Amino acid sequence: MITMGFSIHNPTRLLSTASTTPFGPHQRRRLFLLLACGLLLLLLSAVLDQRGWLLPAALLQIGLGIWLWRAAAPVTDTSTQQAQQALQQIEQLELTRYRQLVQFANDIFSWHAADGSVLYISPNCRRLLGHEPAELLGQNLFRLIHPDDLANVHLARADLLAEGSPVPVTFRIANREGVWVWLEMFARLFQLGEGQTRIVGVCRDISLRRDAEALLRESERFKALFELARDGLLLVDAKGRVVEVNREAARELGYHRMHLIGMPLTNLLAPGNESSQVQRWSDYFQVIQSGQSDLQELSMLCADDHEKWLEALFSPITQEGRPLVLLAVRDISARRSGARQLQESLAALRVLHNRLYGIIEGSSDLIASVDNSFHLIAFNRAFKQTFEQHFRTPVELGVNLLSFVAHDPEQMAQSFLSWQRALSGEVFINIEPLMLAGATREFEVKYSPIRDEVGDVVGAAYIARDVSARLQTERELKLTLEKLDQARQDTENANQQLKLANRELMRQANQDGMTGIANRRYFDEYLAHEWRRAVRQHEPMALIFADVDFFKKYNDHYGHQQGDTCLREVAQALHSQLRRPADLLARYGGEEFVVLLPGTTLAGAMFIADAMRAAVEALKLPHAASEAAPHVTLSLGVASIVPCEAMAEGFLIYGADQALYIAKKSGRNRTHGNPL
Repeated sequence: MITMGFSIHNPTRLLSTASTTPFGPHQRRRLFLLLACGLLLLLLSAVLDQRGWLLPAALLQIGLGIWLWRAAAPVTDTSTQQAQQALQQIEQLELTRYRQLVQFANDIFSWHAADGSVLYISPNCRRLLGHEPAELLGQNLFRLIHPDDLANVHLARADLLAEGSPVPVTFRIANREGVWVWLEMFARLFQLGEGQTRIVGVCRDISLRRDAEALLRESERFKALFELARDGLLLVDAKGRVVEVNREAARELGYHRMHLIGMPLTNLLAPGNESSQVQRWSDYFQVIQSGQSDLQELSMLCADDHEKWLEALFSPITQEGRPLVLLAVRDISARRSGARQLQESLAALRVLHNRLYGIIEGSSDLIASVDNSFHLIAFNRAFKQTFEQHFRTPVELGVNLLSFVAHDPEQMAQSFLSWQRALSGEVFINIEPLMLAGATREFEVKYSPIRDEVGDVVGAAYIARDVSARLQTERELKLTLEKLDQARQDTENANQQLKLANRELMRQANQDGMTGIANRRYFDEYLAHEWRRAVRQHEPMALIFADVDFFKKYNDHYGHQQGDTCLREVAQALHSQLRRPADLLARYGGEEFVVLLPGTTLAGAMFIADAMRAAVEALKLPHAASEAAPHVTLSLGVASIVPCEAMAEGFLIYGADQALYIAKKSGRNRTHGNPL
């Protein structure tokens, strides 16, 4: 271990050479105090050195020398020139001791000016970077730093110069061969005097640590892939014991993961196969030695004691310097039993073939097949009998079917096209007639291609079924359905006309014939319905009564026909102020209108009533006989209430009617509200 320290009398000696005045009692006491503090700091440096904290110890000793000089300076009575000489001597002394302390250290120690130029660099840069120390003196090391890390280095230097606190920074620097080396630098700032700023740095090679961190990240990725693999994975050591297992392998074997870890692989062998498989288990040790993968099929015993065949791939790997075997397992029990199942399937197929042959031969359907040249290669009894009866020609294997219709060019062309479509790979159905026993029968014929084992078409199949009775039934059914459809259409037309008639009757029953708005009857029904809903939901309900002022005088003056026109225009003006579908305007009787506003408070109803009054007044319908205004006006009464079970809707009507009465008594052409 490098021992780092200063002789406590050196700064005093240097300073004393610059002194021109002997010390008084006060100066001597101060000097002794400084020397005592220096001794304590020196002891602290030694403790740090013993603990292996090389950098803090070195920095502390360098700082101690500087501090002693600066602290002792005031006790001397020197000139400016002598103080400057002492400063240079101290810096040279500190650099000399600095070199002695760090020349054998493993880290790189450097001494820089404020601009970053190298004043001193330890010899260890030769081992770590390949550069000679003399090559780097007076140079700025920024040119050797990786471009991606240069900004961080500049920022750290700026922070150090601005704040003076120690700054750590990590960066890559090029060695003599141009290879990037990761360094971790700890820099500290020292002030030797006015304008004398120095930077002391210690650099440590952390390439191995960075590599270790990369390996750790790679290990974490391996663990993630290991756990998420779709196949079962086991890690086995050189003694054949399981050291790690993923969820899929535990699921395949039916064990809990913790039960498998540490278990010898031989414990997983199926009963009766131990002797043969022990050798197989031992073979995997050769996988470790050879470095090559090995694929085997093994019978393994699951946790519930049933046997399972697994395909096992042994692959050698190295983890943390330890040779292991990565065992990937996949269930092949179904494949192992495939041979037995194949034999069983072939036996069943033979049975099925015999049954099919019996079915085909005994079928009433006409079944036959031809090759690519239209020659018969197979047929059943029904086909033979029917064709011989129809064509009056013997049916035998190898006969060209087109020869049966050679006498009829049109039928031959149709038959050729049908067989050619099937031979081209198409499956389709035709309806073809045949003359049997002096009567024409209709057959539903299905043509389909016959393919070999590679999928090539080698022939065509023919299956015909007598569907004469079915087709006749279908034709009769179709005719019946057409008649039913016509009757249904007639019924729908009649129903539609009835709906229109009912709708018109309903409109006439619910609509005022003169104004086109709802009538008194519909208003009463709607009020009762909305009243019940408001009771259930505890919602407010408002009612407006509107009466045309002095309408009798209007009729007397302008006539009843003009009065009807006036009422229609008033109704349209009132309806224009309604915005919600649930709001209802109705003619209550004569010149009186009523408006039902569900879910509306008194304030809201008053707003709508005022808007209605203003809309009617804006019509400017002349009314020379009116005592309220020279044009038609309205008086409106408004009431609002939250209905309850104990109330009847007549209570709301009465309240609005009373409010209308007050509006009329108050001079007409106004709105009055009645809170209930």
